[in-house]
Amino acid sequence: INTAVIPASFGVQAGDGRDRVQAGSCTGVNDAPIPCACPPAPTDPVFLASLARALRQGFFPDPSVASPIDLRRFNDAGDASPQTTADRATAMIQVLQSFSGTKGQGCPGVSFPALVSQQRSGVFGGDGSNVGVAGR
Repeated sequence: INTAVIPASFGVQAGDGRDRVQAGSCTGVNDAPIPCACPPAPTDPVFLASLARALRQGFFPDPSVASPIDLRRFNDAGDASPQTTADRATAMIQVLQSFSGTKGQGCPGVSFPALVSQQRSGVFGGDGSNVGVAGR
């Protein structure tokens, strides 16, 4: 995986706001409760391995969730087109939302606002502060 095309931050750090809103939970955007392990760091080996697997096999965690981009196109840092940038974000979001390996059992969207912003705008980088209320 070419980590140069992955944001340095997903916009929320795992463990932030522990027990502030709900006992046993941490907080994502707009103080929404999230699992305290969410999101993993963009450089987390398990995240990167899961992402690589998704991009190689064309889906994650099962065939019902097709990846919008393949490994070659994901890794091509020379392609900064809005479509490719948005597809990269979508692939990372798919992996994070099923991070446990089971469809839908992972990190919610409020734990990675930078990726939601990238998916919507096709623009790489940022902290997700421009996501808007609907994505928060």
